[in-house]
Amino acid sequence: MAQRTFRIQSSLLATALLVPLTAAADGLPPSPQATPAAAAVTDGVAPWTERVQIQSGPDTGSQRVHAPDVALRIVTPDDSEALTPKGLALLFSGNEPDYFRRNTLPGSIVESQASPAITLMPSVAKALVDGYFRHVPDAVPNQASTLRFSADRWALVHQGNTRKDPLYRLNHSSTIQQRRADGTLAEIISCNDSDNRATLDAWQANDYARLKAAAQMITMKCIEKLVKRIPAMYPRPLAAEDVSAFADGVVPPARVRVYAALGRTTTLYTDAACREDYRDRIDVKYNNAGDKGVLGIPVTETLRSKENERFSMLSYQEYEVPGGKPLIFEARFDASSRLYCDGKLSGQFVARPGQDYEVEFEVADKICRLHIRQVHADGSMTPQQARATPTICEGTRAPVRIEPRQDMQVLLFNPGQLQIQDANQGSAPRQLSDDASSSEALQQMLQQASGNPGTRLCVVVPATDYSSVLHDAVRQRVLDAPQVLPSLWEEAASVNQRRNAAADAPLDIATAVSHCKAFPIKEFVAQ
Repeated sequence: MAQRTFRIQSSLLATALLVPLTAAADGLPPSPQATPAAAAVTDGVAPWTERVQIQSGPDTGSQRVHAPDVALRIVTPDDSEALTPKGLALLFSGNEPDYFRRNTLPGSIVESQASPAITLMPSVAKALVDGYFRHVPDAVPNQASTLRFSADRWALVHQGNTRKDPLYRLNHSSTIQQRRADGTLAEIISCNDSDNRATLDAWQANDYARLKAAAQMITMKCIEKLVKRIPAMYPRPLAAEDVSAFADGVVPPARVRVYAALGRTTTLYTDAACREDYRDRIDVKYNNAGDKGVLGIPVTETLRSKENERFSMLSYQEYEVPGGKPLIFEARFDASSRLYCDGKLSGQFVARPGQDYEVEFEVADKICRLHIRQVHADGSMTPQQARATPTICEGTRAPVRIEPRQDMQVLLFNPGQLQIQDANQGSAPRQLSDDASSSEALQQMLQQASGNPGTRLCVVVPATDYSSVLHDAVRQRVLDAPQVLPSLWEEAASVNQRRNAAADAPLDIATAVSHCKAFPIKEFVAQ
């Protein structure tokens, strides 16, 4: 009985795959407005094809003993006549035949049967990408990029231990590569299929009908992976948090608790458009997390459960991050652990000013999960919606720092005088007369400190009830924005007691700085 095949048009394949894709796009927060590129697309002036090129060809990066399979390669025992009888026996006989080496034999090429990565996949992808940009036109990128389908293996390989075994396995491998305008790799999707077997006659019947049907199924499986990654490859503009309500443009920071575990790393990018365009990068590991970074985020059920775990040491870190700016979290196993997660654990969202969050990299039932939760004042939590992290940056801003910001300004008050010293620099202290004439200079200093999330104040005063023009101004500013400038207030007598000096001994700014630097971050609380 002749085998029948049902032809599936590439446009129908793309339509079927667009359903989950558009549903995912609809679930994203709305962008504030369409980009200029999107407007151009709407007007029909600059179609997306000018920004996203779809190409196909051989996988030039593969390390192969022969050229990549652009067209079908058939490997039979007769194709290995050049091998010695002993080598042939190793390939096609015995209890453990050399399947890997057999796959590398030259075989014979059928030019009429191209790899799906050369013809079918690019055709489906073109319809798919077109539908995606029609549904979310503001996702059309400003910079050019390429989606390249690279063919690696497309072969029917004899599977028997002897020449009499009639089964041939269809081996396929290819990749979808997203490349930036300069040709560098931004994203790669691997497609591998090697579980379809039939006799060679069955594969070749009706002009390779079975092979063509298999190519369509392989294309569906591979393009499904592309469907999941397109929102990250070409994301919509991220909606910004409205911070206009905050006085003087001073936006309170957000806070985040990141849990650490042995053999795992969770990376935090602050003010991050993508992995290459951010302000700070912080790698939280088991051996560098601890209470030195505890800021007072409310205790959650997650924290309580980890405190009660047996044979496990609690390890986490808390950070202040810019409020109203996007954050990216990324989790992975360390290379030394020899473990890995299937797929990328990464997400991006905008941190709300004054809000608390926690992030946990969990492995349970052999499944990796990245949990991002919003923490409320009573310790309750709600899942934080995050989108896939963009794979290509539209901006080119260079990172500013690679360590958490832990700046501190030390203020030493003496009657009639204020000295200010940056605890992380060796520059000369700034001296201000403690009267109304210095109020503007003090406000400028406080404004600058407020603009650097993570900056804290250590204020040393002659006595608890000390009052002066500048002192009262500092106190009022801290009270107005307690989350912006966490502070610690110390009496001169306490400083002297710690250094075994008389209670009324005079203090200099260097002594005050040394004293303040001895306190962990968790001691600096909102006043």
